[in-house]
Amino acid sequence: MDSACDEALHAIRSCFMDEFFRRIQHHARMVRLWTVQDQLTAVKILCTFFRSSPENINDTRCVAAFASLMLSPHVTVVCACAGTLPSLSIVPGFAFAVARAYCNLLEVFPPQSSLQICSAVLVLDRLKQISMTMVDHPRFDELALDVLAALANPNFAVRKKVLNLAVSFLTPGNVRDVLRILMNELDLAATSDIPIEYQKMLEEAITECHSAYRESIMQIILDPKYLVFIDCIRYIKDIMDYNTLLGPQLLKCLLRALRHVRSSPVCAAAVWAISVCSDSLLETRGAMVAILPLFKDLMDRRDIEKLIIGGGEVEHECMLASYCYGVKERDAQEQHLQPWLMEMEELLFVHIGLTRQADGSYAIASSSKSSASSEDVPSLDHTDNLAFLMQSGDALLADFVEDMLSKLVDEDEE
Repeated sequence: MDSACDEALHAIRSCFMDEFFRRIQHHARMVRLWTVQDQLTAVKILCTFFRSSPENINDTRCVAAFASLMLSPHVTVVCACAGTLPSLSIVPGFAFAVARAYCNLLEVFPPQSSLQICSAVLVLDRLKQISMTMVDHPRFDELALDVLAALANPNFAVRKKVLNLAVSFLTPGNVRDVLRILMNELDLAATSDIPIEYQKMLEEAITECHSAYRESIMQIILDPKYLVFIDCIRYIKDIMDYNTLLGPQLLKCLLRALRHVRSSPVCAAAVWAISVCSDSLLETRGAMVAILPLFKDLMDRRDIEKLIIGGGEVEHECMLASYCYGVKERDAQEQHLQPWLMEMEELLFVHIGLTRQADGSYAIASSSKSSASSEDVPSLDHTDNLAFLMQSGDALLADFVEDMLSKLVDEDEE
């Protein structure tokens, strides 16, 4: 008798849960407006179904409902959701799906009251705690970008947690896109009536991106054939990494100073820096317009060479070092790069006017701050040192510039 009663109660309970679950699915984005008790019931039922049937993770209605409950105006409901996140994170795909859905909702429905803000901070903290359970997801690279969309929320505390969470989702595959978003946000903050504290947070996040995946940001130069250019690029990159606000000003100054460049390694470093400093679509297009005429003859000659040799690659770096750069093969790399680094210093500190401040940061002298459009860049007929360098027909430099221009074109088309 007791067994039959238990079975009947279990059947009734199952019917109730199934019916409530269907109700959740039909009103996924509205569950946070239900009564507190109904919301708490929804949390329990969703947890039960996620654990018993992990395939529900693929049901966007279920994920949206749980994310909606995480944005509930009732603290008890938010705490209930946050409390279940660690245990549910073992369900394959759960943490990734919920984190993405929550950040999308956070952008659409930004918390207003102090209680809602505290709830958002709690959830973002908890998502960061379970972030390691998401790294194996095939679309993990996209998550940081979804998180950064929540920067639209004007609250300082929420923005801080969003930045912390986004940085924890950095990968070699997304770091450049994350940097682009952060730099654009920093540009916007600098021209708006936004507290300096937020700008400092953005600068810290940018620095962390550079520190976390330094090599990914300069991925294009890791091709072994560009080894001869790396030291000069690292020289200017180290300055840029820790002086994030220097980019726009350095971009203009480099475009003006290209006429002074004498060697291929320094030229490659300047072109690389120009491509990295181009953080907005307008700057990207401006850099392309400025660089193309300067290097057109060199790249045209390289195209002809490729046709002659059937599209072959340039010679090995060691051959280039002796043949193109006047360096003996027996010289150590440090020895034959030293003159190029000296020229790099001359370009930055003499022609551009870069100065080192007492705190170790760098700034560009006021005399170098005048704006320069692409029209200010001299033509090939009047480029002095650069003209002679272009006439040398350096195949390696031509390939490098072509790769960097391709990168700028890709950014322009995104």
